[in-house]
Amino acid sequence: MAQGVSSWALLLGVLLGAGAAWALVRRRRSPGVAPGVSPHLLPDPALEWLRRAHAAAGVWVAEMDSRDGEPHAERVVDAERLSVTQIVAVDRRLERARDQEQSGAERMEGGTLVFHAAAGIAVGLLLPGGADGGRLEAAESDLRRLADGVRRRPQIVQLAQANTLEASLESVGSVGLRLAYQLERMLDAQVVVAAYERGADLGVDDTGIEGTVQVIGVSGRGDRRLLESTLPPDSDLGRVARGEVDSVFFEGDPLGGVVPDRRQRPGAVLVLPMRAGERFVGGVALWLPGGREPLGGVRAEILAALANAGPRVVTALEADKLKEKTRLDPLTGLLNRRGLDAALNRVDVGDGAIIYADLDRFKDLNDKLGHPAGDAALIHFARIIREQVRNGDIGARIGGEEFAIWLPAARLDVGYRIAERIRIKLNTTQWDWRGRHWPLSASFGVSACPETSREVGDLIPQADAALYVAKNSGRNRVERAGGR
Repeated sequence: MAQGVSSWALLLGVLLGAGAAWALVRRRRSPGVAPGVSPHLLPDPALEWLRRAHAAAGVWVAEMDSRDGEPHAERVVDAERLSVTQIVAVDRRLERARDQEQSGAERMEGGTLVFHAAAGIAVGLLLPGGADGGRLEAAESDLRRLADGVRRRPQIVQLAQANTLEASLESVGSVGLRLAYQLERMLDAQVVVAAYERGADLGVDDTGIEGTVQVIGVSGRGDRRLLESTLPPDSDLGRVARGEVDSVFFEGDPLGGVVPDRRQRPGAVLVLPMRAGERFVGGVALWLPGGREPLGGVRAEILAALANAGPRVVTALEADKLKEKTRLDPLTGLLNRRGLDAALNRVDVGDGAIIYADLDRFKDLNDKLGHPAGDAALIHFARIIREQVRNGDIGARIGGEEFAIWLPAARLDVGYRIAERIRIKLNTTQWDWRGRHWPLSASFGVSACPETSREVGDLIPQADAALYVAKNSGRNRVERAGGR
């Protein structure tokens, strides 16, 4: 009996102690980030806000760039509290966490590292000393929200672009992204939205199917590499978008394997069409977390969202075509000056290089062979530019015989090498006009951010000045801005 009383007394003491500890933790725990604060303004001020909210020595973000597969890292640290060795140690630990999708907390030199990793993204906070349970819980909660913000950042940037560029008309991308996020919030599901574009200008592909089905929206849980992908004709989403089948509910890949999606998990997928009146204009794929097809009011809400988006997709496709025509040079098919300016003024533009090019002695060619020959030479040069630049680089004809190439994220030496590659290709490719050989050459000027300027807006005049130097130094050469 005495032993029983002793056991109950021990249990009661443990419960009372736990309650007191919980109350102490509640008073001492870090307030964290307020529920209304969103970590989308990365890297600053959100990372600095998060660091200060937890009195942390640093906050880290490590991810793999889905566009090129390269690692990318951001961090905000208190340099007075951490040495370079300590910062590097956290960098390496988060890289391992990212690659192995680990989450947890561990003691390190400089404090306790709380980290969370999923879908190729790892985030971490280095808390001072031995953080208690309450602070660890608050940090873990905020880190999950931070990771979600990082994952959604590309879509948020695109929505911002859609709102700032040609704001009077919706782009097809903005319609797709808004619909994807609306359905994700409604169903707690991964969503992919596709548009079906048909018409005489698109023609018929090798399978005899008219038009294309392209991904225009991916929700935050999806793989952003899918955006702007053209779906195979036999994909389930493609077939539904074209109206070949009404809807599909199954377990599998509705996208036809267009992009290997490391985030996609096997499960039930519902594919529904999107219409404008009786016309099929696209479709959506919904990865349902519960594995059950939505019915009743939920399904009615989904269909209402699709009915609202369908006509907007049609209007946006027509508007996008009109915008595209106003930004293209009709002779070469490259962007014109307006299109180049729009590309350089996008809200996500960072470092990069600009190449300015000018065909040498073009007036002599026009005078001796005629203007049709000059047009043919410009088309020939534009074709070489397309062949020699990288995927994602943007070529433009900005006037007469003048061309420009924007190389996003390229350093000055990369811009120089690409300009030299174009120059050599033009020199060594024979060009004839109605049986008469005419040697073509061009001069080039290259500038880059940050090497020659800290502002992208200064690159064009710098490249133009370098081109002027190349012209006055004998032509058929590449010059760097500032003589670098």
